[in-house]
Amino acid sequence: MSDDLLSSNPGQLAEVYLGQVVARGRLELIDELAHPDMVDEANQAFGGPSGRDGLVAHVVGFRRNVGDLEVSVERVVAAEDEVMAWWTFTGVHRGPWLNKPPTGEPISGTVFSFFELEDGLIRRYRVWLHAALAEAVIFDSSRPVVPRA
Repeated sequence: MSDDLLSSNPGQLAEVYLGQVVARGRLELIDELAHPDMVDEANQAFGGPSGRDGLVAHVVGFRRNVGDLEVSVERVVAAEDEVMAWWTFTGVHRGPWLNKPPTGEPISGTVFSFFELEDGLIRRYRVWLHAALAEAVIFDSSRPVVPRA
């Protein structure tokens, strides 16, 4: 992957993050996509680590708890320092996720990911999610689940 491609095309950064990191588990790409001290609001809402480690933990947890994961990027809208991606997913609810116990049942979701960029890298990641579990769950990372320190 070319750093020049990502820095000149912010939308490509979101495509790589969702299509390679989230969908395929290519965690090694996070170092090329995000600032070391970036903020992942979704991860921090559940008390996870900060920086790139938080983004890694977020992806690992999502992929572990949603098995047979399929991701589809529906639309990406990009400006120089902001990107919004609308994406959907399907899978099987295999582990505790969004404060819900695993069901072993199919799940799906619609997600809006918001990337704030600095120097062509992710500085802040926010997410709005509607997940179709046994009961629908709506999650907005700008509204913390646990108190922030």
